[in-house]
Amino acid sequence: MPDDLQPGHVLVTLEDEYTNLEREVRRFRGDEEGLMDEFRPFRLMHGVYGQRQENTQMIRVKLPYGGVSADQMDAFAVFAEKYSGYRRGHITTRENFQFHFVDLDDVPEVMRLLASVGVTTREACGNTVRNVTGCPYAGTCSDEVFDATPYLAAYARHMLRNPICQRLPRKWKTAFSSCASDCAGTPFHDLGLIAKVKQENGREVRGFELRVGGGLSTMPRLADVIYDFVPVENGEYIRAAEAMLRVFDREGGLPNFLRKNMLKARVKFLIKEIGLDEFRRQVEEELAQPWAKEPLDMEALIQLAPEGPTAGEPPRNGHRPAPEFERWRETNVRPQRQEGYVAVTVTVPLGNLSPEQFRGLAEVMRRFSGGAARTQPNQNLVLRWVRGDALPALHAELTALSLGAAEAGLIADVVACPGTDSCKMGITSSQGVGYALRDAILEMGIDDPLVREIPIKVSACPNGCGQHVLGGIGLQGSSFKAGQTDIPCYDVFLGGGNYIGGGKYGTRVTRVPAKRMPEAVAKIIRTYQGERREGERFLEYVDRVGPKYFDPLLQELKKVGPISQNIDVYMDWGKEELFQVIRGEGECAL
Repeated sequence: MPDDLQPGHVLVTLEDEYTNLEREVRRFRGDEEGLMDEFRPFRLMHGVYGQRQENTQMIRVKLPYGGVSADQMDAFAVFAEKYSGYRRGHITTRENFQFHFVDLDDVPEVMRLLASVGVTTREACGNTVRNVTGCPYAGTCSDEVFDATPYLAAYARHMLRNPICQRLPRKWKTAFSSCASDCAGTPFHDLGLIAKVKQENGREVRGFELRVGGGLSTMPRLADVIYDFVPVENGEYIRAAEAMLRVFDREGGLPNFLRKNMLKARVKFLIKEIGLDEFRRQVEEELAQPWAKEPLDMEALIQLAPEGPTAGEPPRNGHRPAPEFERWRETNVRPQRQEGYVAVTVTVPLGNLSPEQFRGLAEVMRRFSGGAARTQPNQNLVLRWVRGDALPALHAELTALSLGAAEAGLIADVVACPGTDSCKMGITSSQGVGYALRDAILEMGIDDPLVREIPIKVSACPNGCGQHVLGGIGLQGSSFKAGQTDIPCYDVFLGGGNYIGGGKYGTRVTRVPAKRMPEAVAKIIRTYQGERREGERFLEYVDRVGPKYFDPLLQELKKVGPISQNIDVYMDWGKEELFQVIRGEGECAL
């Protein structure tokens, strides 16, 4: 664990790793074709991912529970400004930051920049334990059983660089939630942990419910509860998780056909094949082995820098709040259980931040939230420990950074993966359609609360990095041919979402050209408003009318006509050339 307890400093950074990376980059440059198969997994294990554009990389940092400090945001500003061809950073649905269009030769220097503020990229990509996500309100939520954050940090520290995590069959995604609201979405992960307590001999014992085998992508599955309660004491929950990883990674633990097909080498397929009871039996077999009896230094593993308010009087701007302030306070501010303090969600459209915004947010964090913040799976940023009487001044500062928009987590706050702007696997421009949908919805001026709560999520391909199957309205990039010409499209999924006590995946209902998606979404909204029953939420409406109802509803929008009369529909959002499906292989599946 880090020697210095500072906000955001959760994982250890090692200079040797950057020296080794520098050496391996030089060696690779000497024989790129001959060393590609050897260099790729090494590069991925250090958080460096190839893009669809040749000779350029995406770098992903690893931020357990999305915790980030002001100094780290300043470093991200330098990264985006100096090393990213995009001049921006992107908040992912796994509470990380990604930076695109980075030259491979700059990577060692970038790693040292990040390490100077306590950030590592180790195991942010590749077939290993990925970034561990958590509820951004943990520690401040009035409903939480206990704050899961330190136990999440202990798990992340134990797994980082752990020999059992270096060559897993496929990636392993983990989420921790502190209460039944389950903001972290545990049912959708390989492993999900929800805080629980029980009484034993007159004392309160902390622990977690463990769920295993969830996942999104092409065959979404909800996780099963494998253990109702595993204590935190002596790190028992970490040992149980490690046993699951060992079963997952056992020689022969996965059937041969799964090992040969990397697209199916996830724990959800193993459980589907052998059953939960057999999986549990193998886990308990592992827990009886000598490794499981070795002590864990939990006192050291759970140590984190305390979070709290900025010292001194709260900033005030001396002016009347802007007209948009009340709407923003309604949608972006929630009270903490600590009296007088609130948690504020900064709406970050599609998760993208410029260098200027990174620097501005760093200063905002120092002045308003004790120098710390947390990212969210919906690609926003949460400022905690904000004084309630400082809200007008905070909103003014955020507005000056073009980050003062309301509607956080609501229908206009579209979630989208990077898509064909950079990703090898992308089919469509998810960022382009995401911005188009956001603009169209804001233009509609929706006040209907049941419509405003519908989340829209966009993925550029079936892999689902935009979590489209969790959208009330979810879009998955696809295409179809008109004659010999490809047309960019989206498969439309309806009725998904994360809610108290579980979750639900959306159902595919039809396919619509990309350029018609704003019209399609508007038509779905209007139809829902006109046909719903009293108080009927959107997912309930979709369940009632059934998925087959929507294809005829959107049929007119699927007529594209000849290219000579409607060339725009043959081009993707933000592009000036005719659309083509150009798709490579995802590197983690190679």
